[in-house]
Amino acid sequence: ASTLQQMSMSFGVATASLMTALFIPERTASSPTQMIHGIHEALLALGVLTIASMAIFRGLRPGDGDNVSQHHESVRPAG
Repeated sequence: ASTLQQMSMSFGVATASLMTALFIPERTASSPTQMIHGIHEALLALGVLTIASMAIFRGLRPGDGDNVSQHHESVRPAG
């Protein structure tokens, strides 16, 4: 689980970098205003991706990850 968390953070940083690179025109000759505008657009696009992923995760049921995390329902003794 720890390795997957590290990989997901790395993919998040890589995605943010790629998004920023896509929205900044002519990276070598752009002005500071163009750079800031491109970064703002990248942040908005990442926000849209975050909202889309939230829609997916809202569909999960409370026990969906139990088999992966090795959580088991506790059995209460009768009485």
